[in-house]
Amino acid sequence: AELPFTDVAPADWYYSDVQNAWETGLINGMDATTFAPESNMTYAQAVKLAACMNQKYTTGSVTLENGSSDWWDSYVAYAKDHQIISKDYPWNSPATRAGYVEIFAHALPEEALSVKNTVPNGAVPDVQMAHPQAAEIYQLYRAGILTGVDDKGTFQPDNSIKRSEVAAILTRMMNESARKSLIVGTSFTVTFNSNGGSAVAAVKDGHLILNLSG
Repeated sequence: AELPFTDVAPADWYYSDVQNAWETGLINGMDATTFAPESNMTYAQAVKLAACMNQKYTTGSVTLENGSSDWWDSYVAYAKDHQIISKDYPWNSPATRAGYVEIFAHALPEEALSVKNTVPNGAVPDVQMAHPQAAEIYQLYRAGILTGVDDKGTFQPDNSIKRSEVAAILTRMMNESARKSLIVGTSFTVTFNSNGGSAVAAVKDGHLILNLSG
């Protein structure tokens, strides 16, 4: 189906992700014709998506509707009943990247997040294992759902996240074939044979991230 959102164009990198998430009923626009891809996702929107993902995965459809007091109340209740969350968040505030991963990582059962990549503990440059959400962050890297924001695999756990980025993550959460093959944290040295030309210095990078799936 053609997307109704006038602010999501076919040339945008996230177009197919928004379309997939919208067609499966997992994500809506801010209104009938606006998706707001550059807007930050709130914790309320994150818990709604997590609840809908869980219901879609377990029942095959999404029947959850907005609550009668605060619109997110029904999704919060569902998420608590299904052990997706165990606490309240500042629902109207922008979610941090670590915060939304803490919620999303529990939206699907363990068997739906099988390990695809080798990501050693401590390999993500800005997420050491003492980080409160390290377990969830590393789980989604290893599952091929998170890829980082640069070629070192940096996660930026304290930053907010855009709705366009969330659409891509939703697609990978629900479609295993969309998940990325990565190698994070492998230390090696690359040397160059200039074949008689100018010498090229060797390159060593202890936190290189390779995207092997294009």
